[in-house]
Amino acid sequence: MTHCTGVMLHVYRAYVARTSVRISFIEKRLASPDAIAPLNVDEIRNVPDVYLELFSDSCRSFVETLYGEALRELRDLEFEDSDEVLRALNFIQEVTATALWRYNRNVGSTLEAFAREFDRLDLLSERQRLHARTRVVC
Repeated sequence: MTHCTGVMLHVYRAYVARTSVRISFIEKRLASPDAIAPLNVDEIRNVPDVYLELFSDSCRSFVETLYGEALRELRDLEFEDSDEVLRALNFIQEVTATALWRYNRNVGSTLEAFAREFDRLDLLSERQRLHARTRVVC
């Protein structure tokens, strides 16, 4: 596991602990499902620092790559079959928005534009809009 994969895994584990939502698209790229253990007290305390590391110059491209993979996969799916990838993109948007607005991190222009434009992927209409946009643009 690369350093950046481990950093994203930490952020993902915090997301799972908070939401009880697991996303196989993300898990396949980070670790085996067994690695999604609950965070311990020190890991919870370190979440802000982990966000700083995730969007550092050395790891930002990892997030951008994950985002690109999700968009490419979404492009090839009918909307009815895209829920898993849309949940992954919702996770990426949420992580990016948290880094951008809570921790004032430079997330890069591509991810910032995504976080701003699709900040309501919990809404069906926004998920449909992203799906339609992806099929046209990508």
